[in-house]
Amino acid sequence: MALDNRDNKRSKEHVVTVSGRRAVVIEGVRHVDNFDDNTVVLATELGLLTIRGRSLAIHQLDLEAGYFTAEGDIDALIYSRKKVGRPTDTPWKKLWR
Repeated sequence: MALDNRDNKRSKEHVVTVSGRRAVVIEGVRHVDNFDDNTVVLATELGLLTIRGRSLAIHQLDLEAGYFTAEGDIDALIYSRKKVGRPTDTPWKKLWR
């Protein structure tokens, strides 16, 4: 059985489309870390992405396909240098080093 290269490739791509600062479509989303009316934090293929604005609402989220859409008054898209998937040191881990 052959793998569908198109589906495999799609999950590794990261594409962001903003329409009129009112809607955003993002491909390559791994999971949603946090969200409220003013902030959405996503783990993407290229790291953490923070969406800031007002009246933000998630309209579609499909983690299997890595697909996310939201609407609202979008003020900023900010990428973090923090690596996604890297384990963080808890106080217990630091204590036992």
